[in-house]
Parts: sequence; structure tokens; C-alpha cells
Amino acid sequence: MRTIKLTIEYDGTLYHGWQVQPGLVTIQGVVQDCLARILGHPVYVQGAGRTDAGVHAIGQTAHFRCESKHSSAVIMRALNALLPDDIVIRQAEDVHPSFHAQFDAKEKEYRYYLLCQPERSAFFRRYALFVPTPLDLDQMRNALARIVGTHDFFSFSTAGDERENTVRTITSADIGQEGHLVAITVRGEGFLHKMVRRIVGTLLEVGRGRMVADQITQILQARDKRLAGPSAPPHGLFLMSVRY
Repeated sequence: MRTIKLTIEYDGTLYHGWQVQPGLVTIQGVVQDCLARILGHPVYVQGAGRTDAGVHAIGQTAHFRCESKHSSAVIMRALNALLPDDIVIRQAEDVHPSFHAQFDAKEKEYRYYLLCQPERSAFFRRYALFVPTPLDLDQMRNALARIVGTHDFFSFSTAGDERENTVRTITSADIGQEGHLVAITVRGEGFLHKMVRRIVGTLLEVGRGRMVADQITQILQARDKRLAGPSAPPHGLFLMSVRY
């Protein structure tokens, strides 16, 4: 039995997230269906993590197990021939049989894009949140620095996320800018459901002057979901990479 690791790129606009859901089109479901056609039997594809409806990926990682005699390169070419244009396998490789895309992950990198200009864009509408009003990026950077380290991120979780352990470690976070495009990058050992989007939503409140950077520390310590900003929309978020 072989274990094959996939690195997957996708535009999540037309999908109901990564995870298979009855009656809905998902990334996992489409990849599994195409693999089943190639291998001649059902295949379960385990992702490094779930992405929500509308969220994109540059470097989602997944694995599956099979007994096929086809090389990983042949399987990759066959998959890309069958997959729709908005899903691409960037790499396929044989790995140790015990490899697990989710449990072996050491760090994930997410990036959220903001388009900061007076008028909306016809091209970036699927991949960046349009922000027509000026933002104080220095204050946003000041606020973002306060989430780096190990903290209880209960306040930045969603109402439906009731897991007991909400402590997570953020290894680095920064904000870059190229022209009108602003990129908020967060790297960490693990994330709660919609945690990055709530962090971005809170940063936007700081950038607009509705909150101050010091409040980030207070929100973390309060363990009160009502204090953080709203979740930013999904279309600006990308899973950039998973490190093992």
C-alpha cells in the first residue's frame, strides 16, 4: 500500500469548501471522484485542513493511499487532465506510508488580501476584499504583532466552534503592501475555525480607527467572542503552504 502526497492549488469561489458535504460540490469531493476514475476504486483524500466555502489555496496538502502501479507523476498528469480548470495538482509524490497530511503538519501559512483603492476591481473581486476607505497600516501592524506567540484564541473563534482547547501558537505575522494590494500573512502551528478571518476583521477595525492596537491583548485575555471584530469575507483568504 502506497501513500501519495498531493500539493493542490484551487480557486474556491464555486465550491462549498474543502470537506465533502452531501449534495454540495467541494474540493475534496471533486479530487476524490477524479482519482476514483483513474484508479478504478473509491479513494479517500485527507487534507491538511479544511478551508471554508469561497476560500482559496496555493499550497493545500493532502494524501491518499492506494496500490496502483502508476507512478505519482502519471497519476498527477491524469488528475490534472480530469480536474476542472479551477483545481490543479501542483505536485504528487510518494511519501512514507505513515505520512498523514493533517496530523504531521508543523505549520500553516495563511494570507489575506485587501484591495485598498477608491474604486472596485473587475479582476481582484474574487481574490481580495475591496476596501475603499484609507487604512492605518502602521496601527494594524502594531495590533497584529500582539497575536504572535502562544495565546488562548477563544475570543477569535466562531460561535459554532466549541472545542475545549483554544490555545494556539502563532509563529509570525506581518503586513506587506504592493501598490494598492495589502497582504496580511499569518503563520502558525494550528488555527481555529475562521480564526484568521476574525483576526483580519479585527485588524480592519483598528485600521479604520474604531479600535486601538492595545485592545488586541485585552480581547485575547477576556475570552469573549463578542469583543473581536466580525469575520472578514472568505474570498480574500488563501492557504499558502503547509510545512512538515
